Amino acid sequence: SMLGTKKHPSYVLTLLSESSISADFIGKLAQTLEMYSVRVDALSRLSESTLRTIEMNVSAEFALSSEAERSFRTALYSFGKEHSVDVAVQKESILRRAKRLVVMDMDSTMIQQEVIDELARYAGVYEQVEAITHRAMGGSMDFNESLRQRVSMLRGSPASTFDQVIKNLVYTEGVKDLCRALKRLGYKLAVISGGFTAITNHVKQELKLDYAFANTLEVGEDGIFTGRTQGPIVNAQRKADLLQTIAQQEQISTDQVIAIGDGANDLPMLGTAGLGIAFNAKPAVQAAASFRINQRRIDSVLYLLGFSEAELRSLTRL
Repeated sequence: SMLGTKKHPSYVLTLLSESSISADFIGKLAQTLEMYSVRVDALSRLSESTLRTIEMNVSAEFALSSEAERSFRTALYSFGKEHSVDVAVQKESILRRAKRLVVMDMDSTMIQQEVIDELARYAGVYEQVEAITHRAMGGSMDFNESLRQRVSMLRGSPASTFDQVIKNLVYTEGVKDLCRALKRLGYKLAVISGGFTAITNHVKQELKLDYAFANTLEVGEDGIFTGRTQGPIVNAQRKADLLQTIAQQEQISTDQVIAIGDGANDLPMLGTAGLGIAFNAKPAVQAAASFRINQRRIDSVLYLLGFSEAELRSLTRL
């Protein structure tokens, strides 16, 4: 059967590419699977006119230990990477398609900017701040410390620069379609960001999200940034905690949660979700994540749930 038995566990491989996937690639992929005694049971095309998106149902001859499963995932990811094809490996289960909550990072995930760098641009400290952001997102610097340093450089800047940043927001391709499709399917949506509430609240309204959590930049009576944040810092651990809090409030098990992010501060959140996806993430983050998508459009996440391109189109139609 599709779900396999305890003896023959089943997996779903989702192959995503910006260009057509060749027969040669599929042949070589089958050889890689054979090394793990995994055979292909079925192959279906999710994309319409091209072979850009393929779903494969495979089953293992023997149950893979969690270590073997990790090595299997990594082997397929590395093999795909050489050919610019994302290969996502999910255990087939009744809950694979029955997800109910999607939690997303904002900066460089839902939007194509790092908000703090944009605020720094107006404050005339872009280069200094951007360098720290780069280190923090790559995982080579403590997030709280990096936030403290960057926020202090904004001191003296008017809070009205938020309006400038909002005016120039660049949404990731496919994010509006993704949110529209998920809302139609009855999902709850959340943005959890190490960025700032002024922006997440705007994005929440624009994309009709259910929850938005982020850091609060303190503004003095004079409407000027004080160079400090207020309240608990939304760092890596707090992102993961907030995911669990929302899931509990909605009475959704973490197996039914999808998390999407790109920075080192997203890893605990990605690890907490049933499906944690590193989206166009920093190299260190890709290496540590179980699922990685390197596609231009963020709505390609929906292919991991088994939706076809035609289904996506009807879900996002206005």
